[in-house]
Amino acid sequence: MGGLPLLRSPLSKPSERLGETVEGVADVTTQDETLFENPQFEHYEATSNIQLFFDLFFVANLTSFTNVHEINSSEKLASYVGFFCILWFTWAQVTLYDVRFATDSVLERVAHACHFGVMVGLAIIGPEFLTEPDGWGPLQQLSLILMGNRVVLFCQYGSTLFFTWRYRATRVPLIAVMVSLFIAAIVYLGVSFAFYQRTAYNAYIAWYVVAVIEVGVNLALAANWKAMSFERTHLVERLTCLTLIILGEGIIGLTKTILKIETFDLKFTSADIGCIISAVLVIYIMYQLYFDNVRMEPFGSVRQQLWSILHFPFHLALALMMEGTNQILLCTHVVKDLYKLVPLITASQGGLTPEFLTALSGTVHTVYERFPSTQDVVDKVEESLHTLSNGDASAEETTTEVHLVFQEIIKTMISGFGWEPPKEGPEEDFNEYIDGIVKIFNLTFGISFIRSSVLYQSRQY
Repeated sequence: MGGLPLLRSPLSKPSERLGETVEGVADVTTQDETLFENPQFEHYEATSNIQLFFDLFFVANLTSFTNVHEINSSEKLASYVGFFCILWFTWAQVTLYDVRFATDSVLERVAHACHFGVMVGLAIIGPEFLTEPDGWGPLQQLSLILMGNRVVLFCQYGSTLFFTWRYRATRVPLIAVMVSLFIAAIVYLGVSFAFYQRTAYNAYIAWYVVAVIEVGVNLALAANWKAMSFERTHLVERLTCLTLIILGEGIIGLTKTILKIETFDLKFTSADIGCIISAVLVIYIMYQLYFDNVRMEPFGSVRQQLWSILHFPFHLALALMMEGTNQILLCTHVVKDLYKLVPLITASQGGLTPEFLTALSGTVHTVYERFPSTQDVVDKVEESLHTLSNGDASAEETTTEVHLVFQEIIKTMISGFGWEPPKEGPEEDFNEYIDGIVKIFNLTFGISFIRSSVLYQSRQY
């Protein structure tokens, strides 16, 4: 390790440990009550590499979760918000410790390795997050992962308490934080048993309640105890770095969307170019609105705590805005392709004429040449076309086969652009299936309007 200590004190130089109210070096036998009141911590002026690396784990987690869970229903939106809440408050708990008490030692590096492992665990659980009815196992594992994260933080705060025990001002707040972490770990363990016994699926609500209380307790203690405050720390920089990383993730998503459009449509129209320019301008304006109003210099303690906690709804809205912008860009192309099917769907109501069958067959082959699909789906559509071409099916069977072909075409188009189509059953009405698609589009536009609240909130910073 090249001289790296096993454990290092978070305090600054030994001559400053007696506090600002003591002049010179006081004798250890003194009875002066001002002794050991104001510890001086060694604060970093900028985000360290290992802390920035931890921030990247956050965004990588969010990106992988978004790729697996397309926001195409209110349930998926709730799942996205729930996972983001767990991810953000886990990041916040680690960050609140790092900006005040982090040191460079063997045990601290081991602790950060554990936090990286927690983020990897969240990435593994992400695809199975809140997936009924087989989601009991992942929920139990997630509870144990959160418990492990709090146990590591408990040990980190314990090491800080060990080095600062002589300072009376640090005992109560540090012990209070450790108690909150201990209670949180016990709650997470208890919730894991609820999932193990399959007794209460909604027990995951305890995650959010505990996470908010934990961070609230930490910020309240920082506002009332000078030894726990964020003065002269780089908390502002950590939050601005995460904001910048989320904006960068939005740019990555935008470039992926552009590549996807180019792959399937092979060209960009003037409307496409206008939409892309608008998406880039939205991200750039968000960047300007936020960073033009950020104060890097210290400000009031209460305002700092409020400013910090308000970054949770801000970051959530920002992530949703990025996702909504990309989905609207895709939505324009999906709607354009689906609109081409309207004359064909209208023509199907006039019966199985030779012209209609020829047009339908040509559309099927065009769609499956452009968009990827499985051989089973292609065979099912070809079988339906064969049944329609024979002309020996009843009127009801003919309608069913026509709807099946259209349904599979629409499903293939939507899936090709990266959206998850609505679930359908063999007996479901075709109109209900179309209504399900319209609901996806409506939800997409609804998410995008969150950007207005993001713009307003960012101006308040």
